[in-house]
Amino acid sequence: MGAGGLNIPVWGGLMLGVLLGIILQRSGFCARAALANAFEGKDNAKLRAFLLAVAVALAGTQLLSGLGWVDLSGTPYLRASVPLVGLVIGGVVFGAGMMLAGGCPSRIMVRAAEGQGGALLTWLVFVLAIMASLEGALAPLREIASGPAMTLPARTLPALLGGVPAWTVTAGLVALISAFLLRAPRQSEWWGWKLPLSGMVVGGLVAASWYVSIAGTSEFDTPVTSALAFVAPAQDLMRYLTMERLGFPLKFGSTAVLGVFLGALLSVIVARRFQWVMPTGAQMLRNVAGGVMMAWGGILAMGCTIGQGMAGVATLSVSSFIAVASMVLGAWMAHRVLAMATRANPAASV
Repeated sequence: MGAGGLNIPVWGGLMLGVLLGIILQRSGFCARAALANAFEGKDNAKLRAFLLAVAVALAGTQLLSGLGWVDLSGTPYLRASVPLVGLVIGGVVFGAGMMLAGGCPSRIMVRAAEGQGGALLTWLVFVLAIMASLEGALAPLREIASGPAMTLPARTLPALLGGVPAWTVTAGLVALISAFLLRAPRQSEWWGWKLPLSGMVVGGLVAASWYVSIAGTSEFDTPVTSALAFVAPAQDLMRYLTMERLGFPLKFGSTAVLGVFLGALLSVIVARRFQWVMPTGAQMLRNVAGGVMMAWGGILAMGCTIGQGMAGVATLSVSSFIAVASMVLGAWMAHRVLAMATRANPAASV
């Protein structure tokens, strides 16, 4: 708690979420679209925006850690042992589900705020499937797919490289991303202002969230260092909204998720772009199936494209790099299947 009893992580999470929702809605920032464009050989502008966000989150997170402002050692991304089989399976399933659903969890929330009824239903199914995967009907299948916990050769990339300083690895990764950004063709949408700005802001918010999640805590509290994510926090939000009297309080992550929806909705209302739209039956079924896959896969993979893809990678976690690679593989496989289905039945394309 902060001064005067103000719960800084809760209110800070809400403010970070609102800012993130606004920038996601205004810029069209989307991991699913970024990968789809890359698979189809189109303009990689959105992929560059996503990678810029990764670079900013990485540099900011490592700066906070180096200054001693946040302790990353207790985060789930840096566990001594991980269910490696489940991590890979979950990443593949999440990536495939993201392609079917039409976006990652954060993008689905933004689309729901824009008035897309299919996205709203998909997000609700996504949250219910998370709860079923953790404690309900889907839990046994998750436990089987998870497999035994395994100890990786090293928890972090610097340790895997023989003890190279974290800042050396960080600088190398940022340099590689920067080289890719600068190689964008002159006609690319990347050379505008919207996508570079969105990448910098999203990455900055992810980095800042580590500090906000523990801000104002005292030596009598038990701070839980966390960052922006959209799998487990989505369940926390639903529990608070439906079972608050049973002792489920608001947390940093749940208020951040709520903030994303409110920020996107505010952005849409100000721009007067809210329009209620319902998808076709076939599209609805595909989106809902994708929501279930993202939930089940996200639990196994311990995160989503922002949770693992930005926050996890920013800790230089080896398991996060494995999870992200698995998500990309799953997205590519699903994209290929969807492309073949579209060629076989053009009328079914969305």
